[in-house]
Amino acid sequence: MLSHGSVLLFCLVIGALPVLAQAPQGWVDNPTAVPILRTIRAIPVSSDQEAESQDVARESLMSLALPGWGQHEQGKNRKWFFAVLEVAAWAFFWEREAAGARLRDRYRDFAWAEARFHSVARADADFDYYETLTKWTRSGAFDANPARSGVQPETDGTSFNGSIWELAVNMFLASGGSGEGDPDHVRALEFYKERAYGPGFLWDWSGLPDGQQRLAGLISESDDRFRQATTMIGVVIANHVISAVDAFLVARGASSLGLLEFEPRRGPRGIGWSAQFTLLLGS
Repeated sequence: MLSHGSVLLFCLVIGALPVLAQAPQGWVDNPTAVPILRTIRAIPVSSDQEAESQDVARESLMSLALPGWGQHEQGKNRKWFFAVLEVAAWAFFWEREAAGARLRDRYRDFAWAEARFHSVARADADFDYYETLTKWTRSGAFDANPARSGVQPETDGTSFNGSIWELAVNMFLASGGSGEGDPDHVRALEFYKERAYGPGFLWDWSGLPDGQQRLAGLISESDDRFRQATTMIGVVIANHVISAVDAFLVARGASSLGLLEFEPRRGPRGIGWSAQFTLLLGS
């Protein structure tokens, strides 16, 4: 998922480029001139200046829309860097998304084949359900006595459903003495029904001691792939913004632009990549 900061930066660049295009020609090479942008003045603009400003904005927005496009208009060979990075980032994104989806199917299939009860047709659940399967060996029954009318909660506290009923008892029946039909008992039963897993989602790992570890490993691998895909979206956004800034600076006659560096780094979940862009203003 994209951070709010990334989206905000993207929007600020889009909004700022047309305004910056009206800035004096020398502000890029003379950072002390930048405060003039904070003063709003009515300055006559010649047709040549207006055309130049339009070119600056146009080339910047072209690169913002498609990295390298503005550089192509400017005749700069580094257009290939931005273009290749864009293609590579999207290719890696889709590959990681597909890999994450395949691993998600694998851990769902594994849980169904090795732990879940087949008394009803298969129905896959959300991510939290499979996370729960890695933490609890047994779900326990949903209705401990189907022969009786209504739902008789699981009472074995070592199972997931049993722990839910214990929590409901502590919350609503702590004083004791409440029988079926009592308002407190009804509330406890509703709490249990909302949070316990029903007949279609019961499980038991007792016959496969290492099953939970194997499931957890598949889930972790799937998460890693999806996380890497999300990282590529950040790379794509950065590529658009940096390409736009580069095109803007070239159009304004900057003598030095910037330096983009990538390097591998080891994080808590394995090897990743970090990127650093250094913007150089002036000679």
